[in-house]
Amino acid sequence: MGLMDDNTPVGASVFTTLRWDGTRVAWLNEHLQRLRAHADRLCIEWPEDFIERLTSTNPIGEGDLCQVKLTREGQIELTLRQTQYPPSPLSAISQAAPRFSREAQGTKHAAWAPYTDARTAAENAGADIALLVHDGAIVDGDRCTPILLDVDGVAYAPVPEGGGIDSITLSILEPAIEGAGIPFRHARLTETLLGRAREVIVVGTGIGVAWLDEIDGQNVGHDSPGPLYEICSQSFSTALDGAWSTLR
Repeated sequence: MGLMDDNTPVGASVFTTLRWDGTRVAWLNEHLQRLRAHADRLCIEWPEDFIERLTSTNPIGEGDLCQVKLTREGQIELTLRQTQYPPSPLSAISQAAPRFSREAQGTKHAAWAPYTDARTAAENAGADIALLVHDGAIVDGDRCTPILLDVDGVAYAPVPEGGGIDSITLSILEPAIEGAGIPFRHARLTETLLGRAREVIVVGTGIGVAWLDEIDGQNVGHDSPGPLYEICSQSFSTALDGAWSTLR
């Protein structure tokens, strides 16, 4: 992955990670729009010939995910890695969310070690993912975004003000959730809200859609996949089928 060490400046680079099938990537336009927006926030200049250079760059490594990185010097790097998630249900632990400057918070930047460390802590604890907590609420996941279905039938995702990454997968699934008759809102995902959740799922480029049955050793939701998972899982699969574009 070419991960940076703890001393790497936040603004040294910006990145995004896409599904990869050997020649094609999924949701390319959405990922590049976010990549450019994050580059602008970090004052990283966007090359005018970005697409031409992107399609002529050879990816390094093997896997089904492709990290696209733009450095402050204008270099474009493509690195492949393999997804490493077991089948649902998954277990999670909570970890303190990393905090950066206002401009950098919520962007996918070079100083990514705290996210990697959170995932390592989860694995060391025998869990699958880390949920990142700030000011008493879950704001993000180490490589995914949490959504819960409350007992009142409303789906909640973290408020953007919490500093989590704006999720492309969530933006794709949000209309499907609403279309299935489940109201969708952003809220502070507090311990109280989690404790009364009917189900908790996580979504993301690599993980797709998965459901949780445990957070910090406590049971969450029910012992079977619920309606939110079923709707999002099917919608993600359908959307992915039509999301591919050739990179090479």
